[in-house]
Amino acid sequence: MANNLIQTDPAAGQFKRYACLAFSALLLAVPPASSDAQSSAPQDTVLHIEVRRIPLDIVVTDKNGNPVRGLKQEDFIIKEDKKTQKALSFDYFDGSSGAFVPPKLAPLPSNTFVDLPSQPERGPLYVLYYDMVNTPQTNQMETRKQLLDFVDHTQPGTRFALFANMAGLHLIQGFTSDHALLRNAILSKGPGPHIPNVFLDGNVYGYEDAGAVLSNLKFLADYLNGIPGRKNLLWLSSEFPIPVGPTVTGHNSNTGVSGGFSSSTLQLNDLSYLESQRIKETYSALVTSQVALYPVNLNGVVGGGDALANYDYENEIAAATGGHAYHGNDRIAELLDKAVENGASYYALTYSPTNTKYDGTERHIEVSLANKTTYTLSYRTLYYGVPDDEPKSTTHKSDVLQTRFLAAKAADNLFANIEHGAPLLYDLLFSAHVAAEGAPAMATPEQMLQLEDSPAYFRTRQRDKPQKPLAPVKLQKYVIGYGVIDSQLKSSAQHNGVPAVLEFAVAAYDADGRLLNSMLNEGMASPQSDPGAKSGALFHAEQELEVPPGAAWLRLAVRDKLNNRTGTLELPLPLKAEPTLPAMSKTN
Repeated sequence: MANNLIQTDPAAGQFKRYACLAFSALLLAVPPASSDAQSSAPQDTVLHIEVRRIPLDIVVTDKNGNPVRGLKQEDFIIKEDKKTQKALSFDYFDGSSGAFVPPKLAPLPSNTFVDLPSQPERGPLYVLYYDMVNTPQTNQMETRKQLLDFVDHTQPGTRFALFANMAGLHLIQGFTSDHALLRNAILSKGPGPHIPNVFLDGNVYGYEDAGAVLSNLKFLADYLNGIPGRKNLLWLSSEFPIPVGPTVTGHNSNTGVSGGFSSSTLQLNDLSYLESQRIKETYSALVTSQVALYPVNLNGVVGGGDALANYDYENEIAAATGGHAYHGNDRIAELLDKAVENGASYYALTYSPTNTKYDGTERHIEVSLANKTTYTLSYRTLYYGVPDDEPKSTTHKSDVLQTRFLAAKAADNLFANIEHGAPLLYDLLFSAHVAAEGAPAMATPEQMLQLEDSPAYFRTRQRDKPQKPLAPVKLQKYVIGYGVIDSQLKSSAQHNGVPAVLEFAVAAYDADGRLLNSMLNEGMASPQSDPGAKSGALFHAEQELEVPPGAAWLRLAVRDKLNNRTGTLELPLPLKAEPTLPAMSKTN
């Protein structure tokens, strides 16, 4: 065996204490600090100074719509509320070049995986968000055909994730550059979340409901938070009932009628303080996660003044977030092609606002080019100065889980990388052999107690009502054998004389994306060589996870704590058939 990894902190192995994303129940749990620890800590006065950097992605095109390359930081003039801002960082991302080209691999043994893509990847991340609730049945069948046509011929290596809004928001396919996999997800009939041929209950699940749309967009932004770079959200819908800002009234405003916002009539009805806060929180989340909206209208060619008014409003939605709206074409696949091309290449800048008063007000951004007026610039035109510590309601179960998850995610990007469906990382190369050990066995009371904070089993605590223990379930033990194939770890350990410290995380999810159980182990890699080491693998480790019923996915991550280099894998369950290991009594 190659260099052994020695677990340095067994208590840290309970990754479930930290939490990961769960789609149906929203997110999981980070347990609060103990009251004893809080009471014993010194209560010093803390001066909170909020320093922010606003990410600003700018798409620059010429008169023919082609991306403009070669601009420099000094070419850009940034203003916020008419006041000039200083750019603090500058970069250019060219979507025409490959982001990652994997090496060729020999065939792998059964149930052995390596964190490498099947083909070169390119460009930023794209989310296909199919809003069936706001799409009439007459448009849905054709949209399905057009979506398949788009996937079949889109640029190879482009990474997509597919979400659908039906009876709730569902992840249909996580980020992948394998377009055959994406096509199969569109055609899938289940089990698990899938796109129906026709969704009939839009009126029941929030048709033209601004609050529901804002909630979905915020959820998507929160899901993408912690993943670096620009994300282009291609919003496929026939209606876009989202206000651009809390002060917008649109045309034919009728504030005396209860209801939501209708993009078809450009009415804003009953925009209460609560809705205003939701708008601010949603747009703030889009800024933080660097998400640009690309409304793609599924109505095809429609004439009349109402259609033109709708197009204008869709343009406003896109401009507010740095995207572009596409409409007025029966060929939806062509609109999607244009959206992908538009968002592929961009300049990425950041600045720290001179206005440091974060009171929730609108901030308006203007960007221009010095001495260059013939180019078109697309960028985020507004955001909200919402304070980071603004109190939020945590009354409901989903609020508790979401609040805890987002706090953990902000503190450590491992939580973004261990999410079901998140883009895979290849910064640290490793292999993993996964096997089921023995038959499922009934969980002990201690094991059931450990499951309580995962979203699938989490229950809100009620004051003065003691909770009953969870009913026991059968757990299947999985054994993961890691082989870390990374020469930088070896050279770093030998150069510094200090063992490399690695983290191994594994999480099990059900078909709906809810976290079932998870584990985090930490180990040190010795700088000495093992003469019996297998070819290619420098370090080996073994990890176990007890998985409850209903598991559909395992997500693995290995991270070098010194420099945050991370590799990730995601694999479907059940595993391919192979001889089952005999049950053994051992612990990590």
